[in-house]
Amino acid sequence: MSGNSTIMSREAAGNIYPVLRYAVGSAVIMLIVMSADYTLAYITPVLTLNFLAPGAKPPTLKSSIIFVSIITMASMAGFIFSRFFLEYPLVFLPLLALILFHLYYTTSLQPMKMWLILSLLLIPMVSLQSYRLGGIVAINLVGNAILTIIMVGLVYFLFPSMETITSEKPSMTRLLPSSRQRYLAAAKKILILIPVLVMFFVFQWTDSLLVLIFIAILSLSPASNMKRSGIGIIVANISGGLAAILVFNLLVIVPNLLFLGLLTLLFGLLFGNKLFSHKPLSSLYGMAFSTFLLVLGSVTSSDNEAGAAVWLRILQIGAAVTYIVVANVVVERFSHSKSET
Repeated sequence: MSGNSTIMSREAAGNIYPVLRYAVGSAVIMLIVMSADYTLAYITPVLTLNFLAPGAKPPTLKSSIIFVSIITMASMAGFIFSRFFLEYPLVFLPLLALILFHLYYTTSLQPMKMWLILSLLLIPMVSLQSYRLGGIVAINLVGNAILTIIMVGLVYFLFPSMETITSEKPSMTRLLPSSRQRYLAAAKKILILIPVLVMFFVFQWTDSLLVLIFIAILSLSPASNMKRSGIGIIVANISGGLAAILVFNLLVIVPNLLFLGLLTLLFGLLFGNKLFSHKPLSSLYGMAFSTFLLVLGSVTSSDNEAGAAVWLRILQIGAAVTYIVVANVVVERFSHSKSET
C-alpha cells in the first residue's frame, strides 16, 4: 500500500508541478513586463509560454546564447530585407513567402520559430510607415529575446525541472510528420497567410498589428492543425478574450500591479490545469491563455482609452480567428478536391 501511495503521490506531483510552473511563471513574467512597460512588452508573456508549455525543456546557457544570437540575426535580416526590397512588392512578397514557408516546413528551431516569424512579419510591416520605426522594432525584438531568456531562467530557478518525475510518463512525444506532410502543412499555412500580408501591404494597416501578431501565433498553435477544430478555436479565443475583459474590469476597480499578478496566476492555473491534462483538445486551453495574455497585456500597456481598447482588441482577435478558421476550411476543401481529381 505504501508503495502504491508513493507512486500516486509522485504522479500527482508530476501533474501539478508543471501547472504551477506555467501559472506562476506567467504571472511573474506579466508583473515584470508590465512594470517595465517597454515597447512590445505585451507580446513577451505570450512568447515565453513556448518555454513553459508541455514538453518544453529549460534553456541551457548554450541554447540561450544560440537563441539570442539567432533572434538578433533574424531581426537584422528582417530590417535589411525591408530596407532593400520593401519598395519592390513583386519581389518582396514572394521572397517573404518563401522564407516563411521554410520556417513552417522545418522541424528545427522550434522554441524560436515564433520569434523568427514575428520578426519577419512585424519589421517589414512597421517599416511601411517608417524605416526608423522598423529599426526600433528590430532592436526591441532582440531586447525581448534577452529579457525572455532571463525571465524564463528565473522561472526555472524557482521551479526546477524535475526530470525524474516528468520522465515517468513514457515518451508519448509527438510523432514527427513526414516530409510530405510538413510540405503540405507549410503550403496551407502560406496560402492562409499570404492574403493577410497582401492586405497589410496594400492598405498599410500598421495600426492593426495585433491581428498580424495573433495570426502568426495561431498559425503555430497545435490546435490549428486539428481537423474539425474550427468551433473549438473560436470558443477558446472568445473564452480567453472574455477572461481578459473580466480581469480588466476588476483592475479598473482595483488598479494594483500585484492584483494583476494574482489574477494572471488564477487564470494561469485554470487554463494550465486543462492544458497539461494531455487530453485531445487540451491545446485549445493553451490558445485561450495566449489570447488572455495578449489582450490583457496590450490593453494594460496602452496609454489611454483602455476601456475602448479592450473591445477593439477583442474585435481584432475575433476577426483574425474567424479568418483563420474560414481560410483553413477553404484550403482544406480545395486540397481534398485536388487530391480526388
